[in-house]
Amino acid sequence: MFMRRTIEMRILEYLERKGGSATDREIYEFIRKSFDVSKNQFQHILMSLEIEGFITVRPLKEDTRIVVLKQRARK
Repeated sequence: MFMRRTIEMRILEYLERKGGSATDREIYEFIRKSFDVSKNQFQHILMSLEIEGFITVRPLKEDTRIVVLKQRARK
């Protein structure tokens, strides 16, 4: 649980630094530099952040999604 929350915070910080949006691939590559997390685990973490209302995930291409930080999470 602790590592998951740490990864979630890192994702939100990364999105903030990137102006509020990035592709799921970019974020995954960034997270993999610090954490040993599988693509499946990463997808679950993104889904959790979306359910909690911190981000929105939309398809960009067939195998790429854009992750957008919601306004209230930016404050």
